Amino acid sequence: MRRSNVRKNRNIKGFSLIEILIIVVIIGVLAAIAIPSFAGSFDRVKLNQAVIEVRGILQEAQRQAIRKSQPCDVMLMLSSTPVQIIANCDVTGDRKLSDRVQLITNISQITGNPIKITFGILGTAEFTVISSTDPPPPADSSGKLIFSVSQSSIQEKKCLAISNTLGLTRVGAYTGNSTAANQITDSGICTAS
Repeated sequence: MRRSNVRKNRNIKGFSLIEILIIVVIIGVLAAIAIPSFAGSFDRVKLNQAVIEVRGILQEAQRQAIRKSQPCDVMLMLSSTPVQIIANCDVTGDRKLSDRVQLITNISQITGNPIKITFGILGTAEFTVISSTDPPPPADSSGKLIFSVSQSSIQEKKCLAISNTLGLTRVGAYTGNSTAANQITDSGICTAS
């Protein structure tokens, strides 16, 4: 009986060290290919979520101004990290964007103060647009909020355009220079998506 047990043990085979190393290398290569793609997907989700968050608070503030027949201010604290959004008219809670989301705008601000968008009792939006021409070009006097993700593999930029008269918002992809506010007004394009 002992000899038959010894023979059975010899017939049981496992993986050799070389086979295990090959499997580990294949898994490593697949992970190296997949990880940047996953990181880009997460950054796109953060970017889209930030746009939805800001648009939602603007629309909610506009509804509150119409419903209560009193102006409603929305303040964007661009100097804080993460960017904070505060409304003064029963809009549910203050909101913060993801700390990697950057927000640039062509809406003017007093140095050190937040960007302020006021919705009137008819739902109209009031703000001043920065431009290199005075007054800004009539073709595009909309306020633009440009969203991007810092230190990201994606170079995509999203924009939220706000009508200076009707208070309507539209989301799109941004093309153009976004380093200076007047360049956003003068040459930036927000293409609706």
